[in-house]
Amino acid sequence: MRKILINLLIIQLIAPVFLFGQKVKPLKTADELKKEKVYRSMDEALANKKKVYILNLDGKKLTEITSQIIKLKNLQELYVRYNQISSLPAELFQLPNLQVLALGENKLTEFPKGIIQFQHLEQLDLFNNRLTIIPPEIGQLKKLKKLDLNWNQLTTLPEEIGQLTNLEKLYLEKNRLTALPKSFGNLTLLNELKVSENQLTQLPENFGNLVLITELNLEKNALIALPVSMGGLKNLKKLNISQNKLVKIPDELGKLDSLEELNLSNNKITQVTGNSINFTNIKTIDLSINKISLFPAKLNDAQKLEFLDVSINQLSAVPTNIGQALQLKTLLLNRNQITWVGENMSVLVNLEELDLSDNKIEKIDKSLGALIKLRKLNLNQNQILYFNKQLNGMKSLQELYLENNPRLTDFYKKQVKQFFPNTTIYF
Repeated sequence: MRKILINLLIIQLIAPVFLFGQKVKPLKTADELKKEKVYRSMDEALANKKKVYILNLDGKKLTEITSQIIKLKNLQELYVRYNQISSLPAELFQLPNLQVLALGENKLTEFPKGIIQFQHLEQLDLFNNRLTIIPPEIGQLKKLKKLDLNWNQLTTLPEEIGQLTNLEKLYLEKNRLTALPKSFGNLTLLNELKVSENQLTQLPENFGNLVLITELNLEKNALIALPVSMGGLKNLKKLNISQNKLVKIPDELGKLDSLEELNLSNNKITQVTGNSINFTNIKTIDLSINKISLFPAKLNDAQKLEFLDVSINQLSAVPTNIGQALQLKTLLLNRNQITWVGENMSVLVNLEELDLSDNKIEKIDKSLGALIKLRKLNLNQNQILYFNKQLNGMKSLQELYLENNPRLTDFYKKQVKQFFPNTTIYF
């Protein structure tokens, strides 16, 4: 009996390295694969079958993958994107070393269950197919690091997706998802998540478990709030929640002290409160297309802020504390209800672009002449009466837009040209 058990153990150990009587070489490392040739035709690959580790058949107008692929016993990466493949041969699933399977932009209508046999699979691309269901068996792909399911027709995800505990990148954009499974919080190695253009109304309460996530795209959903746990995403650098249904900036965002880019455009937000945004490391903020009438945010911590867009809102004045954002380079305040521009902006000496078009401004404070780096100033569609001579301190100004200012007479237009002889002016 002992001899039988030993023999069985030996068979188990050596079986994986043989395929149809041929020895299968051990997996090559990522660095070793970089040195391998990328084969780009099946004929060439079959002529060198023992040497093929990477096969790229992207965009070859293929309608099928030949069963001869089974002869490529050492294959580790297979790319067959941008073809017209509707099914996969059984022989494909007998390749023991496959780590990357890229099937994006084909005509698959069902998730090929044979894929779960790839126990070394780390990357699976199925974007832009016609998938409607992901089976529970996907949870068996324990080594999967990247899963791309963008541009399909998925309405739900199985709870078993939470078993993919090595997953680092997950793409679910342009589907029909209304919710994410509760097991989502188990994906603790996830560092990038894209679920834009779905129908999500809420996120799982344990969403904050994804502490390694650095980039999160929730654009074009139906979110009205965020889970409290989201404040725990301490490594989050890029957050896009544009085109949702938020009526206020969730307090949880104030706890994201690593945040560098924040997009909250096209929601229904009415004000920016003092602690709603953590400005410590933030460089870019987009709050355009909301209903903001109050901007009492404390910008004294916004020492890295370079881009601020509050266009298409309901501001009646430039935020009084805007001068605290000393590194600001681009400030977009167009399409508000601003009536005047005061000296609080004169300290923004790094400002390069200022858009105040489509407001109700009559005059620009002379102190803005201190904006020595300003290259573009847009004052179209206002009620500008005249320009103060001291504004010619804007020595870097290249473009000045003054179109549709009906109260600006020809006399003052001529004067503006004299103030800015080296600037292209549009009346």
